[in-house]
This record gives sequence, C-alpha cells and structure tokens, in this order.
Amino acid sequence: MHQVTLEYTVASTVSARVHQPPTLVFASANWASLATELPDSVALSDRDTGEIVVDHRSSWVRRVSANASELFIKTYEYTSWGERFGNWAKWTAPWRRSRAAREWAALTWLRTHGFAAPEPLACFESRRLGFLRRATLITTAFDGEAADQILPTSDASTQRDLAAAIGAFVVALHERGFRDRNLDLRNLLVQHHGGQITIAKIDSPRFRLVQPGRREDALAIADWNRLLPQLAQFGVADDARNSAKS
Repeated sequence: MHQVTLEYTVASTVSARVHQPPTLVFASANWASLATELPDSVALSDRDTGEIVVDHRSSWVRRVSANASELFIKTYEYTSWGERFGNWAKWTAPWRRSRAAREWAALTWLRTHGFAAPEPLACFESRRLGFLRRATLITTAFDGEAADQILPTSDASTQRDLAAAIGAFVVALHERGFRDRNLDLRNLLVQHHGGQITIAKIDSPRFRLVQPGRREDALAIADWNRLLPQLAQFGVADDARNSAKS
C-alpha cells in the first residue's frame, strides 16, 4: 500500500480545470494491474457502471469484474454546496478524510492485524475549493453473507453459534484497540468453513483506535450497546455476551 499526499489549497484548486479527474489518494500494490481491466476513474465511480448492489440518493455500490476478480465500487457524492457544508464536520471539509478514505484505513488496519476483511484496492476523491464532491472506494469481494441475512433464516442452534462467534469477534477487536462505532449486523460478513465461523467487518468509517488491552471504555460499551439489541431480536444477545466473558 502507498499513500498519495494531498495538499488542498484555494489557489491550486481555482487554477485547475473544473472537471478534473479524481485524485488517487490510496492504492494497493494490486491496483495497477487491475486498473488496466477497468473503466477510467471518472467512469468507474459513475452510478451507471456495473451491477447494482446498493442505490441511495447520495451513495451507491456497484459490482464489477476485473482479471476474474469480483470488485465492489462504493461511491459517496455531495453534489451541492449545501451538502458539502452540511457534512463538513464529518467528511467533506478540506482538512477531513472522506468517508471512503476512512473505510480504506479501517480495512487496512483490520487486515494488517489478522482480521478477515475485503482488500481495499483504491480510493479516489474529487474536491472543489478543497471541499469533497465525490469519494470512491474500490475493494475486493468477500465471500460471505451478512449476519442480518443469515440469522432470520437459521435454526436456533445456528443462531446461538453465530452469536457466540460474533461476541468473540468483538472481544478480539476491542482487545486489539479497535472501536468500531458502526457495529451493525448488516456490516458483519459471515463465512462457514467446515464448522468454523469467520467474521469480517465492513463499513467502519467512524472507527477509533485506543491502547490495546481488555477493558470496557465508553467506546467499547457503546459498541456493545449498539450490537446487543440487534441480536436480542433473535434471542441470542446473551450468547454473544457470554462468549465475550469466557
């Protein structure tokens, strides 16, 4: 992985072309070879590119293929100055990392610390006067199903096993110093391999890192308080918590 240093100044932005190509802010070692099989950076982040996965007014996810690999293209768009100023404290200000860049950082941390996660391949940003207009994250696919899709259709034994695995996963994250702050079942991808359950985390733009160690600070407690009510809908919140205590 390498990082491209960004310097946003009013002078440089005003002198640039209005419709300049997006800036590559992060790229993995594998990106160069994959990029030759894909549309250019402008077309790649377009709403009409690829197969629809998620489609919201200001964000979308598309599935594309390159070199026999399945990729996901997630784009966030802030079309008006009202949207840019409205989100300046979180994602759009010149001194703020975009949501896509924060998700890149989270996936990179997870993978380098031994957790399962999709590989982040590239992150592009388009800015005007330093303010974010569009940000795109490109990742590999992860061969798993979201926990919120598995739990409703599973039998009671499978639900308990999955809840226990999720609890152990959260404990492992917290022990390594990762506080997710976006801990929802829909963002936990589950793999089954010969009775072994593997959990991968996606969509963690609000994560925080603290000193590693097993303790329950305010952020760790907030993670549990967000997750447990979702598991309680299936009657397995205690299974997750008991796994965490073991």
